[in-house]
Amino acid sequence: MTVRILALVGDAFGARGGIARYNRDLFTALAAAGAEILVLPRLGDAAGIALPAGVRQRPAILGRLRFSLVSLWTAWRYRPVDVVFCGHVYMAPLAAWLARLLGARYWLQAHGAEVWRDRRAVVRRAIEAADQVTTVSRGTRKSLLGWVDLAPERVRVLPNTVDARFTPGPPSTALHERLRLGPGPVLLAVGRLAASERYKGHELVFAALPALRARFPGIVHVVAGDGDDRARLEARAREFAGEGAVRFLGYVPDEDLPDLYRLADLFVMPSSEEGFGIVYLEAAACGLRVIGGAGGGSSDAVPDERVGELVDPGDVDGLVEAVTRLLRQGPADAAAIEPYRRPHFVAGAQLLLARLLAQPRRMTAQHE
Repeated sequence: MTVRILALVGDAFGARGGIARYNRDLFTALAAAGAEILVLPRLGDAAGIALPAGVRQRPAILGRLRFSLVSLWTAWRYRPVDVVFCGHVYMAPLAAWLARLLGARYWLQAHGAEVWRDRRAVVRRAIEAADQVTTVSRGTRKSLLGWVDLAPERVRVLPNTVDARFTPGPPSTALHERLRLGPGPVLLAVGRLAASERYKGHELVFAALPALRARFPGIVHVVAGDGDDRARLEARAREFAGEGAVRFLGYVPDEDLPDLYRLADLFVMPSSEEGFGIVYLEAAACGLRVIGGAGGGSSDAVPDERVGELVDPGDVDGLVEAVTRLLRQGPADAAAIEPYRRPHFVAGAQLLLARLLAQPRRMTAQHE
């Protein structure tokens, strides 16, 4: 029998960002096992995109009330529904209610900061109602279990996966010349420049640059990404490090990221609240050593010295020493990333779906 999944997500196909990519990877994996998935996104335009067989995505639904009403109408028309998947904790109350209405199993996905910050009673109850919760890291799982009443066996870790395109390779001379990066070394950060994500540690790197330039006169910090905090960060970079020390590239398409990683000498993003940090994996998979921040779920993506180091997100001197130390080491061990390659992710996602379907429903339909 075909498994029918209704997925409530912030974004998926046709959207940018790590959560959108995670959702795409997950739905592709589940569809490969024969599931039929109807995706209801808040953002993203999938028009013109070839979706995996078995996956359909409705146009983006803006506005919380409208999203709730459209989700209810669509869920009722989509019956029977075997699983209601919720891709973000802020939609958990709606997803829990729909699962109960439909008599479906309820699968909740948690990433990171949204679990640590939104601890309203209504959200807590919606999380506790889930038949299965998956988190992207052990750090997120530990944080979640610290404040909700969930049996540990109901919370499983399904980490991000890194695409096969991310492998070691020679740096692009043409790209280096086009970006006019000079002799280097080149420090790289990749991520959304959003006011809501100031925990990523960009300003700590800016503050460390004067000391680093005294040791490495040609050093340059490249920041790939865009968002509503970019103008402020550009001003802060000039304030801390002067003109020319930091290069803001704006949004870089996924297909261009491997060449950008291979161009750099070190990936530096000392985030204090990263739920996992897919960019750490991508960098290491391309052979680039990584400096992340001690906090959140970064320790899963940067497990040991084969990949890099975690630093105190508030310690400028510690960051200077870590950058100096890692620039003198060789490339990261790309084999350390093997457990996060797509075949392992696909197998894990399909196993979780099978496990969910094999257990009794925690909620019965309201009309039963």
